Amino acid sequence: MAGQIIEYSTRNNETFSGYLSKPNEEGSFPGILLITAIFGVDDEMKELADAWANDGFIVSVPDIFWRQVPGPTADIEVAKGRMNDFDPDQGMRDIEDLIANLRNNKECNGKVGVLGFCFGGRYVHLSAARLDINGGASFHGAFIGKHLDETSNIKCPVSHHFGGDDPVVPMEEVNAIREAYGKLSNSDIGVYSGVGHNFGMPYKQGYDANAARVSRAAALKVFRSM
Repeated sequence: MAGQIIEYSTRNNETFSGYLSKPNEEGSFPGILLITAIFGVDDEMKELADAWANDGFIVSVPDIFWRQVPGPTADIEVAKGRMNDFDPDQGMRDIEDLIANLRNNKECNGKVGVLGFCFGGRYVHLSAARLDINGGASFHGAFIGKHLDETSNIKCPVSHHFGGDDPVVPMEEVNAIREAYGKLSNSDIGVYSGVGHNFGMPYKQGYDANAARVSRAAALKVFRSM
């Protein structure tokens, strides 16, 4: 894949970096905005982005924590600290700008979905509820349960996937998400028995190849429908 470091600009002309991966062939492709886990744009996220590009998408992976502590980190305390310091309202303004940036890319066909891992799951939900996106998917997405009052605003197809034994997203929250999304006409909530957190991230403890494969196929179905 033709992956490269790129620079983004906000509505206030602030700049920060990220990673863009796209198919090798020429053409116009649907876009995926990938919101990372708390570890940022590390090699794992770049490889995952490349895999989505291989499926025919132009994939934008911003350094979403550029306002807190920029760059990738393997230090769990740094990662948790910047997650706690993250301002969801400002984050959504940045995400709105990032969606516009991707949609206006000359190699994007104007269709954009949002994909989230862990931390990113909340912003898949909020983007689907608040912004004009064409699809959304998340793997072991955290804090979605904080915003279920906005679920009825979602019109695009969305696919969320959870481990049945995930302490970060307990089944009480998953069941509430299931109930809220069950009222939508085009949603898919997958739950994988005996699987914990990070099942969709191959470099992390907790990775589960079967859950990763099944959940990714469901997410791919959503993005291919855009």
